[in-house]
Amino acid sequence: MTGAGQAEASAVSIRPIELRDIEQFQHVTNLVMRERQYLAFVEGFPLDEAATFVARNLRLGNPQCVAEHDGRIVGWCDIRRSELPVHAHVGTLGMGVLPEYRGQGVGGRLIRAAIDAARDAGFERVELHVYGRNTRAAALYRKMGFAHEGTLVRGKKLDGEYDDVHLMGLLL
Repeated sequence: MTGAGQAEASAVSIRPIELRDIEQFQHVTNLVMRERQYLAFVEGFPLDEAATFVARNLRLGNPQCVAEHDGRIVGWCDIRRSELPVHAHVGTLGMGVLPEYRGQGVGGRLIRAAIDAARDAGFERVELHVYGRNTRAAALYRKMGFAHEGTLVRGKKLDGEYDDVHLMGLLL
């Protein structure tokens, strides 16, 4: 990483999401979804749906953090508690970082903050899905303590192409 990249990464702050962040959150999620590689959704959500998602997370105490650089949201990480009573101790992690901020430690900082908040909120387990071709993300999740728990062979199909889906989990 260049000196400029290091300065940029260190200037990124990680904090809990706030209602004032909804428009920027929606914009960033749309950009990452439209890459059509990393998330299960391939098109962004309308602003009202993003607002409902954020407001629900805040109301339920689901951890949701954002990465901010110069007043601009550049990434997010959320952990949503399962609504099923027998899985209420479990949360599912979702995240994304804008391309120009990847590989600078922003994702790891987001995950760490969200996991700390999940632990404080009484979560006992966090799980996630990562696509087989997304080896960088899988390596990051392993570095953060997640263990591979299984594979859904050809679990993803987009534009006629398959990819495996790896299930990963972390006990808190």
